[in-house]
Amino acid sequence: MPAPDETISPPLSSQEREALLGISQGRTTAETACDMGVSDSTVKTYILRIGGKLGTPEWAGMVDLAYRLGHLDVPGPVDYVVELPKEQRTVLAGLAGGKTVEEIAADEKCPLDDVRKDARRLLRALGASSAAHAVARGWQFRLLGPATGHESSRAVVAVAGQS
Repeated sequence: MPAPDETISPPLSSQEREALLGISQGRTTAETACDMGVSDSTVKTYILRIGGKLGTPEWAGMVDLAYRLGHLDVPGPVDYVVELPKEQRTVLAGLAGGKTVEEIAADEKCPLDDVRKDARRLLRALGASSAAHAVARGWQFRLLGPATGHESSRAVVAVAGQS
């Protein structure tokens, strides 16, 4: 089976892109709704629609795919380097791939509490307020994306490409 064409995906509306951008910037749905001049439930509906279009319910996975598929502009790089321990890199890759911390723990055969601690440390190290924001920061720090060889979201991209 040939690799999916990552340039083909269902289009996102401008409102959906704006909602996802807010989430990628670490804003809550309420803050994003206020910025957009809509209700909190409307932003949640946009995010649910995006998840359906991209084939993942996880917000962090949506952000990763939105960058990969060109729905959002990749954030500009920062002028300093963040070094993450292997455990935190594993969590970041899992989140970008649309996995929950529970799924990451199961895949890595690690105690869930340890993965949760690594996830909290990851957020602090990246200055992120949520998993979706951590993925955006991962792209900004060039820890994720094509230049890094990060491939963990391929399965989700395959689903999105087949929709």
